Amino acid sequence: MFKKLLVGVLATGIALTGGISAASASAESASVDNTKNYAPIKALNEEFYDYIYKFPYEYVTERGIYRTYKFYSESGKFANYFESDGIKWYFKGVALEFVNGGAYGHYEGVRSN
Repeated sequence: MFKKLLVGVLATGIALTGGISAASASAESASVDNTKNYAPIKALNEEFYDYIYKFPYEYVTERGIYRTYKFYSESGKFANYFESDGIKWYFKGVALEFVNGGAYGHYEGVRSN
């Protein structure tokens, strides 16, 4: 009976401390450099504002396109295509709909030459 109690207490103690292997692993890892060196993060997108249609947009450098999710329409209807500030904008879908019938549209654009 005492033997079962002692084994149970030891098993519980080992389980609560993470086991024997966890304790020995921490001693070994003291000499290992676990720090990861990453390159500094740089901003990939430039932000702009279209003063004609009054919406913010960004230039996504990795894709070479302009993008906005904030083109507001009071009616919730959007043009498939329009041009502004030398950028050809193409409608991609509704980004967010409002209860009053308005919506934000998602457009992607490319600079026309």
